[in-house]
Amino acid sequence: MKIKPENRFWIGIYGFTAFIMLVAMGVFAWLAWTSREEPGIGRVAGGHAANIATSSLPDEQYELLAAFKAPEYTPQRGAPKAFQAAMALYKDQNYTGAASALRTVTNAQPDFVAARFYLGISLLLAGDRISGIQELRALTEDGGSSYSERARFYLAKGLIAEHDLKHAQQQLQNLIEAHGDLERQAAALLGQIQPS
Repeated sequence: MKIKPENRFWIGIYGFTAFIMLVAMGVFAWLAWTSREEPGIGRVAGGHAANIATSSLPDEQYELLAAFKAPEYTPQRGAPKAFQAAMALYKDQNYTGAASALRTVTNAQPDFVAARFYLGISLLLAGDRISGIQELRALTEDGGSSYSERARFYLAKGLIAEHDLKHAQQQLQNLIEAHGDLERQAAALLGQIQPS
């Protein structure tokens, strides 16, 4: 039996629509699965509430424990002018402006670790916690950089601000096990967020 030409058109339309629906469902399922893996990064339905439910900390305690003074910046010889300009904003506590300027620097020089570190810090202090967490997490995963230890500590602070105590505890535990300069501060902070 031959298919009429006008029916071929409709069969093609329905087939293409079914294909698009399958692709969309696959993408949605993948996004749902990966967002569940990293509750500190994405806004997951139920993820935030689950972390609060397992913690005995009052809401204001999260903000108190997550608060930090911006780490000092010591000017680097030979640093690009764009970086120096961004860090002038950082020194003036204009963290939103510093984040914007540092984003330009890191886009041009993705391997410039100092710019990536101060970008993460500026984002956290400007209130863009999710982006700050992502920047600092990327630095901790690179490892071996002179900023890795500090990035891990401030990543834990950002995770606490997001009420993600589980991942904050992991970051602090890693710092303690490394026996670096921030071991004592990490141990003190860990003691404050661990369930009693």
